[in-house]
Amino acid sequence: MSAPPLRVLGGMLILDGALVLLGVTVIGLPKWPDITPARILHLLTGEPLVRIVGDEISISNSLVTMWIVMAILVLLAYLGTQRLTLVPGGLQGALEVAVQTLIDFVVDTGGAAAAKYVPLVGTLFLFILLCNWLGVVPLVGQIPLLHAPTADYHITLGLAIVAFVSYQAEGIRTLGSGYFNRWLNTAGFKEGAFLGGIMLFVGVIEFLAEIIRILTLTARLWGNIFGGEVMLVVMSAVLYVIAIPVLLPFAGFEMFIGLLQAVIFAMLTLLYFVLATESHEEHDESSKHAQTSKEGTHA
Repeated sequence: MSAPPLRVLGGMLILDGALVLLGVTVIGLPKWPDITPARILHLLTGEPLVRIVGDEISISNSLVTMWIVMAILVLLAYLGTQRLTLVPGGLQGALEVAVQTLIDFVVDTGGAAAAKYVPLVGTLFLFILLCNWLGVVPLVGQIPLLHAPTADYHITLGLAIVAFVSYQAEGIRTLGSGYFNRWLNTAGFKEGAFLGGIMLFVGVIEFLAEIIRILTLTARLWGNIFGGEVMLVVMSAVLYVIAIPVLLPFAGFEMFIGLLQAVIFAMLTLLYFVLATESHEEHDESSKHAQTSKEGTHA
């Protein structure tokens, strides 16, 4: 028989109160986290560990943590594929389930033709997910050596640029020079200078929207993970790390946010691939065909 939620909540509050009181007695009053401008800047960008040319060119703690994430992914891939069997089990089975889930996600979202984007979209998803979840691990973001990679806007900007360049290159490869018609559409001038000018203006707006995608991909991921890391640091300082019953729900919430942000980044990247490989001329011909069929039906 499950206990009433209010009774469970009350028990958690009593337990946390006792743990905090114990912390005050043994350790003393909590020290508020360092919120000086220099510390905030390091939280935003990562703290330089090895300076090559000042702070501008350096190896930061977020870069070191990113290397750790990359090593974990490479090690899992190596161990999971070292001894392949027809009946997968253990790590191989888990990896096959993860890969198949990514394939189903990409195909269901972008169609069967989008399956070729699974390697890039899946890699981005797994990398971002592990980086996000690393921010929940104790000491990450709390000591100078470790900083969640996606809480550093340099890392998220780099991921956004990789996605941007990749789907632009795919659009050009698929459509050739016709890919640029979405920004430099001169077909409207056949109907007159006014319509042609409007089409060019719309193309400029679409081009700006295309560039802004880099900013939105960067800011959405970075803002959510950075905010979660700051929240966990503050909660750890106020409640002491020993007040785990209250801290755990926040950590669980951040893990959910990390998963959600990884899915959103991967889904938007896939959507941009699909949009980049669609021909505007095909849409125009389809619209004209539909309009002609409709007029014929009415006639």
